[in-house]
Amino acid sequence: MFMVSATAPKETIQAAADALTGMDPSPAEAVDIKEESRFLWRIDVYTFDSEAAHGCAGIMELVDSSLSPTVQELEDKDWVAVSLEGLPAVKAGPFIVAGAHELAKGHPGRIPLWIEAGPAFGTGHHGTTAGCLLALENRARQAKLGKVFDVGTGSGVLAIGAIKRGADFAIASDIDEESVRVARINGDNNNVNNKIKWLVATGAHSAQIQRMAPFDTIFANILAPPLIAMSGDLTRILKPGGVVILSGLLNFQEPSVRAAFAGRGLTLVDRIRRDGWSTLTYQKPKRPASPKVGRQKKELKRLIEALKSGKVSALSEFDGFEGA
Repeated sequence: MFMVSATAPKETIQAAADALTGMDPSPAEAVDIKEESRFLWRIDVYTFDSEAAHGCAGIMELVDSSLSPTVQELEDKDWVAVSLEGLPAVKAGPFIVAGAHELAKGHPGRIPLWIEAGPAFGTGHHGTTAGCLLALENRARQAKLGKVFDVGTGSGVLAIGAIKRGADFAIASDIDEESVRVARINGDNNNVNNKIKWLVATGAHSAQIQRMAPFDTIFANILAPPLIAMSGDLTRILKPGGVVILSGLLNFQEPSVRAAFAGRGLTLVDRIRRDGWSTLTYQKPKRPASPKVGRQKKELKRLIEALKSGKVSALSEFDGFEGA
């Protein structure tokens, strides 16, 4: 048995996998892709002989010249079983995230999230996903999760976890159709699709998302730049007193993300750091600023403008602020 391996961005790996699995006949006996990190995916192709292995490597290089596949001969083992054993369960708070092979062993006292490794981000093995699950548990211990929005849902693990932890309903979206397809399968495997609406959508602009707003809990496990860009949209659809759980940012990217959400009037209530990644939980004030404060600012501004123009009489007309 031979194995051909390479790492690259998700789109490149997916294209290589599609090329190999779409051939009839194909030199590949099996093709496996999985997330290696937030930015890189890995493809492992298995063949019975060296000629087929090098043929697969050549096809991968034709798909994208940036791929540098390696070919190695494997020992005589049950490599399917080995591959499954190499993807251990992830425990985050009360949750255990794993494929069916691991969950079948039984994990009493844990909330099982059945997520198979596949072409959608979020198997729990990444620090951002685990951090969000821990933040989810922290929030659930303090308040009801209520109505949930999961933007950039990937595998759907956060929306699924929220429902299993007591949320009333969730709407989960992603710009990638394949991710939404996989998330829907994961929702069905976990018997929660009756409480989750899966959408292919960009950000928070879908009409269905707007109709369901405001939300008690929002997940945004994406990347720092889009988090900053979406700070206004997410704040607007967040219910007063509700929280938005942010991740996908490296520790050093915290200041810019924190500035964006603090600038929207939100308060940082929780922070989790894991494997170099940060998860931040922000809460929206339960009550909006008093209308009286807004009126007072306007009155003071008018007074200053009047004084600048030389209208000293404005002072006699200004009696101060009521209740000051």
